[in-house]
Amino acid sequence: MKQRIVWILLGFMVFMSSVVMAAPAENAAPGSRIKDLLAEWRKGDVKPATGNRLPGKVGLVWQPRLDDATDMSEAERIDCINVVSPCWFRISSEDGTMSHAALSPDKDYVKKAQKKGYKVWALVSNSFDPDMTHRLLANPAGMKRAIDEIMQAVKKYDLDGINLDFENIEEEDRDALSGFISRLGTELHKENKTFSVDVTFPGGSPNWSLCYDRGAIAAAADYVMVMAYDEHPGGSKYAGSVASIGWVENGVQAMLREVPAEKLVLGMPLYSRIWKESDGVVEDVETLWMEDADRLVREKKLARVWDADAGQYYFEYQKNGQLCRVWQENARSIALKASLISKYDLAGAALWRRGFETADVWPVLAAELENSQR
Repeated sequence: MKQRIVWILLGFMVFMSSVVMAAPAENAAPGSRIKDLLAEWRKGDVKPATGNRLPGKVGLVWQPRLDDATDMSEAERIDCINVVSPCWFRISSEDGTMSHAALSPDKDYVKKAQKKGYKVWALVSNSFDPDMTHRLLANPAGMKRAIDEIMQAVKKYDLDGINLDFENIEEEDRDALSGFISRLGTELHKENKTFSVDVTFPGGSPNWSLCYDRGAIAAAADYVMVMAYDEHPGGSKYAGSVASIGWVENGVQAMLREVPAEKLVLGMPLYSRIWKESDGVVEDVETLWMEDADRLVREKKLARVWDADAGQYYFEYQKNGQLCRVWQENARSIALKASLISKYDLAGAALWRRGFETADVWPVLAAELENSQR
């Protein structure tokens, strides 16, 4: 009798094991199945379908805010821009839930922008939350849901593509991130949509640079947008340029060791920073739009000096006992950086962000993009 009971129990255990192994990943209990699925996600070796790149150079501008003067769907068309990226979505939970960012998605915006001749690649961020992102990338069901929700948004708003902006990620999640990007690229390409991914230059910190496998990302995406700015970020202890020309060019050269030139888009800043120092120590920093920098020079009657090493104008002044220092981004510095597009035959330009620029930026950018296509 005991032997019969043992055989019955063994049979039941084998049956239950087969049920668990056959269960969908999102319903699987912790154990070997989950480990297998995570290993699959971390491989990052799923090959995307044929991509969907533009016939010419990319001219993209990000749009995180709207007003009458800068709304890309309403304002007069900018000839050198062929893509707008409204900053609409963010993954807000480890279960893959996607929510709206500060700017709400708007189908009318898409229709109007497309009518003006722009492609619309909506931005999706990870909220720059490393802990949430770590849990998401350890959760196959969460990654699947995130991809499903992105694809639903693509269809709902009739988007031309997606710009993925995942930043501040644990270095240990590098392979899992590549796997997520690869699968998202596959789904987007099934719908003939363009996929671009934002990264930083190689060689930085674990959370802001070492977390990216740029070669794997380039294999999965149509474009890799390198954010060639924040050489001296807002929290820096030292004053300096946001994007000096030498730093940018060295970064481009490093990127090209991992990313094909025909996929690499050069991201450029439309802003500067005021560094406020006392006794040589940075005490405060303020973001400065191009128009505000010009206004400062006019109102304070400041003398600007061209800093050839930085590829920018430099000026300084005293206020409230502090030395205020600025390496200024303007049309001349943008033209100099944009010349790297033709020098290295890059895929185009991206600018952060709409509303920070002065109008003279667009003609010089147009000239450099036109020169790069000759």
